[in-house]
Amino acid sequence: MRLEGRKNRGGGVARRVAGLGVVAALLAFVGSPSVAAQDPETEAPQSEADTATALPGASLSIHLLTVGPGDELWELFGHNALLVRDSVTGYEAAFNYGIFDFDSPGFTWRFVRGDMRYMVAATALDRILEGARAADRSVWAQELDLEPADKFELLQLLATAARPENRVYAYHYYLNNCSTKLRDALDAVLDGQIRAATEGAPPRATWRDHTRRLTAPSLVGYLGLNLLVGPRGDEITSPWDEMWAPSKLRDAMEQLTIARSDGSRAPLVKSSEAWVESSRPAEPASPPPFNVLFPLFGATAGACYLLLAYWAAGGSRAGRAALGMAGFAWGFLCLAVGALLVAMHFTGHEFLYRNQNLLLFSPVGLLLAMVLPPAARSMESGPWTRRLCVLAVGLAAASVGLWAIPGVGQSNGEWVAFALPVHVAVWWVATRVMGMRTEFD
Repeated sequence: MRLEGRKNRGGGVARRVAGLGVVAALLAFVGSPSVAAQDPETEAPQSEADTATALPGASLSIHLLTVGPGDELWELFGHNALLVRDSVTGYEAAFNYGIFDFDSPGFTWRFVRGDMRYMVAATALDRILEGARAADRSVWAQELDLEPADKFELLQLLATAARPENRVYAYHYYLNNCSTKLRDALDAVLDGQIRAATEGAPPRATWRDHTRRLTAPSLVGYLGLNLLVGPRGDEITSPWDEMWAPSKLRDAMEQLTIARSDGSRAPLVKSSEAWVESSRPAEPASPPPFNVLFPLFGATAGACYLLLAYWAAGGSRAGRAALGMAGFAWGFLCLAVGALLVAMHFTGHEFLYRNQNLLLFSPVGLLLAMVLPPAARSMESGPWTRRLCVLAVGLAAASVGLWAIPGVGQSNGEWVAFALPVHVAVWWVATRVMGMRTEFD
């Protein structure tokens, strides 16, 4: 998944957009700000005359370029492009499906709604390599052993897609990004051989597994996307699906053998080499073991709330103030996350629908944020305070039940392990530590 910028303004605007909440996490889905983007009009052939010298296809070479991850959240997924060279005419262009303009009218609002419009353009190879070196990102090049007619067809397909009237497409971070667009273009000129070889292969990881794996270097990206992705993210994917990630597209091409026009079979990749080397560690092969930290932090937060309650119960005014602020903070967090998860159902982000984390972080938090601070000041809980705390624990317990049912729950055990101890602690304080007022007090 890539996030490419014609004017390389990703960082500043991303920080503005992050304030909207959903975009802060979704930015990770859209990948890396351009290592080489430029105005689409400047590179792609605009007429048949421009490609006439390439008609035989024999003078063309095709390379799949894979750019490794970078530092920023949106760079963690890497990037890729198809480089086309003509040894006779000197034509050279890297076709890139990750171009966008943050400053285009309505971009941010369309992004939030899931109506993401991106562009394909031809990019100068030198800019890709220079940008990668400056950011300490690797560039891996695979020369594809396509037949001349297939090379020419691929160039025509890419050049046509890059024309002004065609260049905008509906982006989707898993299903229609700059990696899948290259996969689909190659599959088209190979008459469906890539899909046939990979779609029926044994399923492997889920969408969420790869998202966790690739966002491991960023705590914000890991937490945000892991929280927002709903049950659909836990679908088992085929090798065909996995090629939404640039490194998986590269690996699949390396392993693929294709049928040729003379009836023989040959590896698709003729040669592979690193054009830019990076000092970064290798891309994680599996999700990090962060799951052990969630119950630790959840238990710690719950224990802290209990300690504040017993401190406040001892008559400390500071303890009561701290307990009230802690209760408000927890209620507001539940409200904010719950409202965000509900709002996602009114957007096109279908991978975020029906998120069972809504049971852990529900809009009930609004009421908790209202009733817990006054209860802390008086160290007395009224019946509605106790009922709300029971409701919050009950919703969290329901999420545990769903999580434990194979094929029903989503992979949110980490968040269950974090939120449940806090909900239990809040319930315990309201029903066991605080004095109880009746409806007639």
